[in-house]
Amino acid sequence: MAAVRNRNSTAELAVRRRLWANGLRYRLNVKLPGKPDLVFPARRVAVFIDGDLWHGNSWRIRGLPSIEAQFPTRTEWWVAKITRNMQRDREVNEQLILAGWAVLRYWESDALADPNAVARAIATHVRGAEPTEFRVFEMTRIERRRLGSVRTRGPSRTRSPS
Repeated sequence: MAAVRNRNSTAELAVRRRLWANGLRYRLNVKLPGKPDLVFPARRVAVFIDGDLWHGNSWRIRGLPSIEAQFPTRTEWWVAKITRNMQRDREVNEQLILAGWAVLRYWESDALADPNAVARAIATHVRGAEPTEFRVFEMTRIERRRLGSVRTRGPSRTRSPS
C-alpha cells in the first residue's frame, strides 16, 4: 500500500493543467482535513479527485453487482478497507463544511474521461464562491492574529494636526 501514489495522478494533473490554462490559481499540499488535491484558499473551496478503486467506485465502472464481487480473494479485508475509506471521505466532508469550506469531489474515471468538463465544473463553482474577506466570522485565531499584524505594520495613515 505504501507504493500507491496519493498525489499527482494522471487524472489530477489533467484537471490541474486545464484549470491553470483557464487562469485559475490553486494551492497544493494545504494542511486541511483529508489533504485535498487542490485548494482555492481565497474562495474556501477544497477539491478531491478520488481514485475509483480506493474510494468505492470501481465495481460500478466494471459493471459488477456489488463491491464484494470486485475482490475474489480476501474479500472481507478489502470490503472493510474500501468501506472505511468511504466513511472517512464523509467525515472529511463534514469537517471541512463545518469549518466553512465548500467540498468538491470528482471520480478519477470522470476526470480521465473528460478533464475539461471537470475543470469547467470546478471553475464555475470557484468563480461563483464568496471570497473569504466577507467571512471574517469564520477566521481562526491564527488568521485573526495574522490579519492584525498586517494591519499594524507600516506608518500610521492618520494626519497630524498642522
